Amino acid sequence: MTDWKLPWSASCQCGGVKMRVTQPPMIALACHCRSCQRLTSGAYSLTLMIPETGFEVIEGAPEIGGMHRAELQHSFCPRCKNWLFTRPQGMPFVNFRPATLEDSSWVQPYAETGAQDKLPGAVSGAKHSYPEFPPPSDYEMLMEGFAREGAKPR
Repeated sequence: MTDWKLPWSASCQCGGVKMRVTQPPMIALACHCRSCQRLTSGAYSLTLMIPETGFEVIEGAPEIGGMHRAELQHSFCPRCKNWLFTRPQGMPFVNFRPATLEDSSWVQPYAETGAQDKLPGAVSGAKHSYPEFPPPSDYEMLMEGFAREGAKPR
């Protein structure tokens, strides 16, 4: 896939942590669960699932915060406290917060999760919706659909 215009640069609000994305996302998701609402202080969290080998922190040292669960390491800037990414333990991807990109104007979630906790009036524009997380059997279909018809940088 050559239409992703990679690499992408990203940083936290204060610029203390800088990141680079060198591989295309596997999928774009919006999560409406209560934990994501609390972590973002918003209606949902927006995520690009990036292959582990396609993501790196190139400056600064993020700190673990959020829910402090061993299976989900939420990484934040130690100075401005922006939520930057999450590393689900044992998974070959990083859940990256696309609002940190230099240009995030193109990002559109392909699927939404945690919709049972969706706030009234919250609209993500996602094509697929799940009350909790998709069943494992749906991920291949979702990622293939995203690769075919998901939003890409302009």
